[in-house]
Amino acid sequence: MSCPAPSQALFAAQRSEGACPRVRHLLTGTFNTHFLHLLSFDSLTRTLSVLASLPAQGPHSFLAAGRSGSSAGKLVDRVYATTWAQEKTLSAWSIDWHGEAAQVRLINSVPITATSSYVHVQPPSYSSLTSPSYGLQPGPARFLYSTGGPTGEVHTIDAETGALREKTQEIVFLRGGQKDLEAADKSRKALRYGAHNVDVGRGHLAYVADLGRNAILTYQQDPETGLLGDLLSETASPDDGDGPRHVVPSPDGNWVFAVTEHTSYLDVYRQETSPQSLKHVQRLSLLPPDVPITDYRGDTVRLSPGGNEILATTRGKTSAIKGFVTAWKLNWSAGLSPVVGGQEPVSRFETPTSGGKANAIEFAPRYASKDGQGSHVKDLAVLTDDEQGFVLVLEWNGTDLVEVARTKLPGKDDEDENEPEKASHAIWLS
Repeated sequence: MSCPAPSQALFAAQRSEGACPRVRHLLTGTFNTHFLHLLSFDSLTRTLSVLASLPAQGPHSFLAAGRSGSSAGKLVDRVYATTWAQEKTLSAWSIDWHGEAAQVRLINSVPITATSSYVHVQPPSYSSLTSPSYGLQPGPARFLYSTGGPTGEVHTIDAETGALREKTQEIVFLRGGQKDLEAADKSRKALRYGAHNVDVGRGHLAYVADLGRNAILTYQQDPETGLLGDLLSETASPDDGDGPRHVVPSPDGNWVFAVTEHTSYLDVYRQETSPQSLKHVQRLSLLPPDVPITDYRGDTVRLSPGGNEILATTRGKTSAIKGFVTAWKLNWSAGLSPVVGGQEPVSRFETPTSGGKANAIEFAPRYASKDGQGSHVKDLAVLTDDEQGFVLVLEWNGTDLVEVARTKLPGKDDEDENEPEKASHAIWLS
């Protein structure tokens, strides 16, 4: 599973070097405790287990994988995290590998202006068509990009130690710029109506989803300094009140996909080059027919590791309403839009709960098969649940998404022992 990689018509499947391990490691944060949890998935017994619960810097809402210059062949040996703690920081963590066993330790943390919701590492830690690479060349981490509410940041990273160093840039996403920042809400509440994610794709273009501006913001990245230039374009979402929450680029840089939080749509944009701008070409609902969009909140979007499908998640607004992961087929040679099949998805998976604030999905890295062949890959993905504290491992075969394992986080060790730990976002370490 997630080991052999098939050939692709347009994109060569991005494969990680080394043997595919039987036991895969993951790391997850929570929304309501000061712990990170190290997990393992045994691909033979198909069991998911919590290996360790690690004191952290606060409720870590989002994680990003990184690699140091001394990674010794490991795909990931650094992790970067946001936090919902009262003290607004970003943190760097080391993954110390002892054979196939992993230990997690804090490297350092740095202050930021406003609570961040998203972090993105450049260069990416390993090759992939989806997160974290989007087809870009991997390498030791040099820059960390973060966004949240009114602001975003660029920090340099020590290539050998993985430590966060100088904040070289702060970007203000408010329409009034710096003059509006002093009075702006900088708490995690601002994530509901501000900038929410940032990802860098081909052509050194950085895309920011901004709920408050109801738009996708595009910046030019300088690959040498890591700095983002002036705003290249601001692309309004098709309808007022959509609230674009998550935006990702295609591996060839020709397309951009966005999920709207308030209306649960997947929007497809074509990247124009003269001038640099986004053109909206298609809108697809994440929801089954005849359900009220006001009962749901759109969340994340990811390409499949093979680059042949696009998957997006939405959450139920209450515990009575379950969320969905909806998938469509892609044809990169298509003219108007790479998404084929119209409004009819290839798959719609109902999540076990509403997902709460989570229902975040991330695919496992692929490894090369011994003979370089393999046409029927079953990719692994992790899905986090904020409602009951589940972490799920899912399997994707190109047409169906099925649950293969789940575990529940240990729970809060305080006076309210019945309250679950609310899983936020998990990433694969191997």
